[in-house]
Amino acid sequence: MIEIEKIAGPLRELLREREIIARCELLIRTYDIVRSANLSQEEEKELAAQIGPRIAPGIFASIMSKEPVFFNLPVLDTYTQMNGRIFHFLHTKKFSRQDFANASSRLLRSVPALREMLIECMKYRLKQFMSDAGYALEAESGGHMAFSAEKRKADVYAAASIRSLNIDDYKVENGADCIILVPSSESLEPFVQFFREKGEQAEEKGLQIWIMNLEKGTIDPFIGYTTDLDIYNQFDNPRLAEMVRNNWSRGSGL
Repeated sequence: MIEIEKIAGPLRELLREREIIARCELLIRTYDIVRSANLSQEEEKELAAQIGPRIAPGIFASIMSKEPVFFNLPVLDTYTQMNGRIFHFLHTKKFSRQDFANASSRLLRSVPALREMLIECMKYRLKQFMSDAGYALEAESGGHMAFSAEKRKADVYAAASIRSLNIDDYKVENGADCIILVPSSESLEPFVQFFREKGEQAEEKGLQIWIMNLEKGTIDPFIGYTTDLDIYNQFDNPRLAEMVRNNWSRGSGL
């Protein structure tokens, strides 16, 4: 395939600069590189033929494999865990404890910038999702987007983490669906905790909380239910909220 340098170049630069990199950071930066590349329809079609219709997750998966879609990318075939995060690195180079400590410190310093990137990447994916469901973007400000379709409106908010989500900050207004999109994480624990502590309250307020699985590029319901069949059909697993409610309730024994 033809090398798409506006994606391959920044990826090479990133991986050569950061020989030890957190999986979450690499994933977010891959999304950001793809979003910033402003691919043409021809380029998207070419990449989709190689890695599937969701470009950023496909490129990330190829980086994790032994056959990356782009040439001359460092192969991150080894990983370790530090402070609850997965870090990838080259097995062909010997790193010291200080190297790993430096990588962990660098991630912490990058968190504010990565959160901003994450919100923008989630919004980018959400706009595609809502467009495919027949919704038009009417307004956008910060992490908030207002969408409309025939006889329906939706206020959607992108939040950087389920841990920091305060449902008191959101309410249903003007008959619009109120949806909060949060990213997946490397652990289910924060989602279980949130559901058991705030899930019922969120449902009573009429909120919907969706999860974007960054590694797959999919969006699914976590709390609350949509009555719009067009949105329902866009979910990868539309029954996820029902499964969560059945299996994670306090009386379930889980």
